[in-house]
Parts: sequence; C-alpha cells; structure tokens
Amino acid sequence: MKKKSPSGIRESNSRKAFHILNALILSFLCLIFIIPIWNVLITSLAKDIDVMGTDYLLVPHSFTLQNYWRVLNSGYMGAFRNSLFVAFAGTALSMGISIPMGFALAQKHLIGRNIIMKAIVFTMVFDAGIMPFYIVVKSLGLINHMGAIILPVAVSTFNLIILKNFMTSIPTSLIESAKLDGCNDVTILLKIVMPLSISIIATVTLFYFVSYWNRYFEVIMFINDSRKYTLQVVLRSLMFESDDSLGGGHYVYSNLKMAVMVLGMLPVLIIYPFVQKHFVSGLMIGGVKG
Repeated sequence: MKKKSPSGIRESNSRKAFHILNALILSFLCLIFIIPIWNVLITSLAKDIDVMGTDYLLVPHSFTLQNYWRVLNSGYMGAFRNSLFVAFAGTALSMGISIPMGFALAQKHLIGRNIIMKAIVFTMVFDAGIMPFYIVVKSLGLINHMGAIILPVAVSTFNLIILKNFMTSIPTSLIESAKLDGCNDVTILLKIVMPLSISIIATVTLFYFVSYWNRYFEVIMFINDSRKYTLQVVLRSLMFESDDSLGGGHYVYSNLKMAVMVLGMLPVLIIYPFVQKHFVSGLMIGGVKG
C-alpha cells in the first residue's frame, strides 16, 4: 500500500526515490560548505602544538582562546575597525542613494525614464577599465583617503534594479491616494513605499554590507598608508606571508590565521540572522517584478 503524503496524495516509489536522492545530494552539498568552516573554527581554538603539522583538524585536540587574545592585542584590530567603518558608512551612503533612485525610476511618469534605465544597465555591460577609474579617483583628491573605497562604488546597478523592480510592484492607487491627501514625494517614500519595501531593503542592505566588508581591490589601489588598510588586505598578507611575525619574531601558525578569519566573518554572521527572514522573499520579488 502506498503511503499518503501530508496533503493526502499517495506517493509513488519513484517519488520517494527522488526525495531520498534529493536529500542525499543536498546533504553532500551542505557538508562541502560546512566542513571548511568547521575546520576554521576548530583550528582557531587549537594550541600551537596541534597545528605544527599538516593535519586537517576536524576533531578538537585542545581548546584555547589565546589566539583571539593575540589578535585583539595586535595591529589587526586597527584593520578590523577600518573595515567596520567602511562597511557601515558605505552601506548607509549606498542605501541613502539607492532607495530614492529606485523610487524615482519606479515612477512611470518620470521624464526620460527609459533612457536613464538604459544608461544604468549600460554600466553593467561595459567597464571603462582600471586606468580611467584611477584617474577619476585621483582627480577627486581621494588617493590615500577612505572615501576612495566608498564613493566610487556607492551605487550598485544590480541592487538599484532590484529596488526599482520591487517598488514598481507597489500599487499605483496607494501613491495616487496619498497625493490626493496632500503628501509630497518625500512623504510618500518615507511613509508608504519604504514600510512596504522592508524585505527588499533588508536584502539590498545585506548585499551592500557584504560588498563593502570584502573590499580589497580599491584598498590596494588607492590606499598607501598601512594604518588605513582594511581587514581583507591584512588577512591576505597574513595568509601568504608564512614567515611573518607578531610582536617579536613568533612564527604565525595557522591557528592565529584562522582566528583572524573567524573575526573577519563575525560581523556578517551577526547581521544575517536579523535579515534572513526577509532575504529570500525580498530577492525573489525584487528580481521578478517590473
């Protein structure tokens, strides 16, 4: 006798086999992503003697927080603070520009709307190159300035289009009713559009934050002062300079490197649970509508 599913529909043997195969494949894919992260965490909590060999630690041999204290008391915290500043300041600036732009482009009566959209999409297809990019930043006097990491990439075309598509799906009758009540565009954006767009705003905010947090190319191109380096640049230097020293010629073992990596992942891991419930729904609606 065939077993009924929760919906009351009988499941065939081929359907059961599909579910089992699907579960096995997804479990395997999860392990591919989870095992390296687990290794990073276990290694970061291990003592030096446990990481002197080439063993790939999956089972904890020891437990110590010394590596994290060494990182917190070293020069890496300066880079950590720089990354936090770039991520929060850049995300705030980008959202402050992208939300009004998305709302304006969602208005069908906007003069030149199609031309503006084509110009925006054009930037996704064609790139002027590194040299024009460097010349523009230098002409603005942003060399060796934190603004060089934020201002040139303040607006993401992809994120802007997602916001615009979502706001286009908001019923026009709501906006027209607000205008009849005497609301201006700013009030409509703040009181009607943004509360209805919480899911897509949370999604795009996460996209911007992760993008700024992982900034590397702009830092090595425009920043000359090592005190202004972000965590990603310092982390790369630490990972590839195996003979680097930390306060007196001590060899940098992999446990210390992994501790820096954990601290590098920490802000995103803290923020993601707060926007996770909006993430999938916001991205799906923002990508389909419009």
